[in-house]
Amino acid sequence: MSITKVYEDVLEISGVRIPLAPKVITPRVEELMRSGGYGGGICRVIGKTLRAGDRVLELGAGIGLISSVVAQVEDLETVTAVEANPQLIPLITETFRLNGVSDVTLRNGVVVASHQKRTPFYLREDFATSSLAVDAQATTKRKHLPCFNIGELIEETNPTVIICDIVGGELGLFEGVDLSAVRSLLLTVHPEIYGDEALDDITRSLKTQGLVLDVSEKLDGPVKTSTLHCYHRGVKRPKPRSQALPFESGKPELTGLQDKPWDPQTARFLVTTCMKDEGPFILEWLAWHKSIGIQDFVIFTNDCTDGTHLLLQRLDEMGELRHLPNPALASASPAFQPYALAYTPYLAEFSRADFYISMDVDEFINIRLGTGQMSDLLTKTGPFDALSISELNHGSNHVEGYEPGFVIDQFPKHQRESPGKFRAHRGVKTIVRLGEKLKHIRNHRPDLHSDTGPVSWLDGAGRPLQSLHEDPTQNGIDVRGSYDLVSLDHFALRSLHSYLVKMFRGDVVVKDKMVSQRYWRNRDRNSDLTSSFERQRKGFEKVYKRLLKDKTLAALHEECCTAHQDRISELLGDPVFQLRKQWIHDNIWSPEVPEAKDD
Repeated sequence: MSITKVYEDVLEISGVRIPLAPKVITPRVEELMRSGGYGGGICRVIGKTLRAGDRVLELGAGIGLISSVVAQVEDLETVTAVEANPQLIPLITETFRLNGVSDVTLRNGVVVASHQKRTPFYLREDFATSSLAVDAQATTKRKHLPCFNIGELIEETNPTVIICDIVGGELGLFEGVDLSAVRSLLLTVHPEIYGDEALDDITRSLKTQGLVLDVSEKLDGPVKTSTLHCYHRGVKRPKPRSQALPFESGKPELTGLQDKPWDPQTARFLVTTCMKDEGPFILEWLAWHKSIGIQDFVIFTNDCTDGTHLLLQRLDEMGELRHLPNPALASASPAFQPYALAYTPYLAEFSRADFYISMDVDEFINIRLGTGQMSDLLTKTGPFDALSISELNHGSNHVEGYEPGFVIDQFPKHQRESPGKFRAHRGVKTIVRLGEKLKHIRNHRPDLHSDTGPVSWLDGAGRPLQSLHEDPTQNGIDVRGSYDLVSLDHFALRSLHSYLVKMFRGDVVVKDKMVSQRYWRNRDRNSDLTSSFERQRKGFEKVYKRLLKDKTLAALHEECCTAHQDRISELLGDPVFQLRKQWIHDNIWSPEVPEAKDD
């Protein structure tokens, strides 16, 4: 029976409406809720801990209270909640519905440190005591539930904040797991299950990873019952695992660069990017950027299965670009993008370039003046040290199946260029001048020196932009009014079927990280049709046709398209991807679901 049919009352806790379902919420728990003793502490800590851009992973979603509180925080990147108890999933779903929560990815399963596929889980009348621990007197039912390996889950969701309350399952859970990206761990500990000595072991283990217990949140003396412990990344960081790790930062400080004369007509540009299984889309992207005046391309690849590496190797042989295996492969590191960025300054192409851009194969620089050339942009702006181009996300345009062809034609509709205040923050990619002011190259933006004279940093309208220079943690800006001269048209989704391949392929930057459903929800925007590619259309098509005159390259391109379609056919028969496809139909494309807007 649906949870909506078995409750008559709704309680409010920390501003969140909770359905009082008597078959799930026992009188003891109800009393705690009504007296204000349920969840108040963790809800207050959440308000002090979370920041814009955070990725939150909640282990033990309970009744959906915490993830509903988290979802109210503005500008979070992702929220993933995992709950083991299958009886709570309908209640959590109803809690989300009552509170208008739509951007939390909810999963049902047990989080474990091992690689086992299923494990016994003991259900009890009081849902808060259901756990992996055996208690014959209290157990009402035993179920074998699917498992999520904690290491794989963290690699996939890449959280900056973890919230965990799994009734003793935290013991040993995080040992040997890479928590380097985690800023805060809000952990409900249960020494009543495993004792004070084991609790001290948890704290010591987390400290070795740089997560230090906030003693202001800890009770005096031994903790005998479950309580919240807040671990935050302190000033002192754990020592590197090896001498090679500093290279993974992707930010070697650049020295010896000299400013070159500013000449828009002869300026040389270098683009580097990482690719994996992007074969059908490479030639369009390359032809477009060659046609607007970018001369040099260095492409790093890893683990390709669709012929991408073969296509790029042929382009290398033709002198159209340089194709290299990702340097991370030499160290067995999954940090593909940091290694590629760290290696870039050693390239001959970098030495002879005037400007550098890090970008992806689904991003198109679209110059909106003159003949659409990079030289037109430089002539209009005059000298600068950095120019950050705001992304403009193109949606799926409700295209389900994959068809070979230009993405700029198949997916013309995109999000608003003038969004509302709360949707105005978007990512950027930056054209940086290679000169004495450049300190580090990075994926979205560079770091520039502050002691070599005034810095000229512009947005895509040619306006002065100081926020990125002043705050090195920022990778995006308020885009309102920033598209006048240039936009970064971003085709992150393409068709639904191609998106399934993207999910299967995983993140190019982080190994084995699957693209989430939230990624689609945030980017499937199809409201506007103001961005045009016609200014440089003839030049683009001319370069594209020239490339395809090479019969070997043309054949490799066709093979990549066939491999892409074959992968789609395979995934459409996989129950996991069938569910992901149905989720998009039900939650995004359904006539009953309002079109996502940028108000």
